[in-house]
Amino acid sequence: MADPYEFVPEDIKKEAVADSDQKGEKAKKSPKKSGNGGKKDGGKEKEPKITGAEKKQHGPFKKKRAGVVLSKDEVKAIKAGRKKLRREMRARGIKSKREFELTAGSLGLYFDKRSAFWAWLWGHWLGALIGVGAALLLVLTIFSLVQQIRGHFTINLSEGMFKEGFTLADNAEFENATTYLFANPAQDVPCISVTQIPADIDQIDGEHNDLYFAYTYYIRNEGDSTVGYTWSLDLNAETQNVSDAVWVLLFEDGKMRMYAKANKDTGEKEALPPLDDDTRGYINLPIMGLSQGSDQFEVVKQQGQITYWRVIPDKFLTDTCITQGEQKSVSPMEAHKYTVVLWLEGDDVSADDSLIGGHMGVEMDFRLTSETEVEADDGNSGDRESSSGNKWRKFWDNVWSGLK
Repeated sequence: MADPYEFVPEDIKKEAVADSDQKGEKAKKSPKKSGNGGKKDGGKEKEPKITGAEKKQHGPFKKKRAGVVLSKDEVKAIKAGRKKLRREMRARGIKSKREFELTAGSLGLYFDKRSAFWAWLWGHWLGALIGVGAALLLVLTIFSLVQQIRGHFTINLSEGMFKEGFTLADNAEFENATTYLFANPAQDVPCISVTQIPADIDQIDGEHNDLYFAYTYYIRNEGDSTVGYTWSLDLNAETQNVSDAVWVLLFEDGKMRMYAKANKDTGEKEALPPLDDDTRGYINLPIMGLSQGSDQFEVVKQQGQITYWRVIPDKFLTDTCITQGEQKSVSPMEAHKYTVVLWLEGDDVSADDSLIGGHMGVEMDFRLTSETEVEADDGNSGDRESSSGNKWRKFWDNVWSGLK
């Protein structure tokens, strides 16, 4: 007995084609007669309406065969023939879809295939509609959040640091350790004075914003090798020249340094009160006790038992780099602690109403010393564009530019 998949009986083919032809011929005949035998108004028979053309398909996707657009009647007839053929083949035990399509094609019972994408889109219009809506919502969300993200504080590890096993955490126990930290900005903060920075600013883990931005975190070598790393505290976004009035405190393992942009007029270190003003000074500076003997605090004058102090922060290294540092040898499981504090210094001459509504984004990037040396050999020691933080900055800059 022959394999039923090797052929399709001729009677099946003939029945399918005959059924298709009958459906097509019926569609071309005159309209059905009314219940009174087709007679109306004195028994006169109603003449069929002559259109001169078959009914055309409607809609954006018209069915074709051999590149020719079919009429609605032809589509109906082909569908009826395919249905008949499929039923008869299954009755004979032939269930292969491939065999069915080959047979239907040989009998002209087929439609040209649409492209896969448009076929799916047409057959899944609800899913497509939901997808379009979701895409639009995503664009609107990016549009609304991009400015906020550009003002956040991020801590990033280079690929080399990641491979060596370094991790980050916002707690000394390294619970939920990660390779990337992200802190929310301090929003709608007023201008304050350096005297309002509390003495315990380096003693609170994680995010502890107030009238200032403050974030404390840890980095640990969980690898097997003793290696060194460098770090850089950088500006990655700002509007309205906010950084002109932003002062920065950075603690590394409890050691504090203060930073501010250089004086606009002299290009030298900023100082409060100015270096040429010895008539006043700060009396109460809580953070001064965190850095005994520091060259950043200078006596202006002394009246009786009252000492007046001047604050002299270090200059930003560049317009976009606040400061840099290095840990030359970090053993396995050795950890280091960092605290970053930023505030709008109200006594800075740059702090005026033009800064209202502005924002500034900051990131701290860590790289292996070996990675930094390779960059120096290539003549790119000042280029940190390959850091993951800068990659994110460039990504959001591109997104923002595209939405403008």
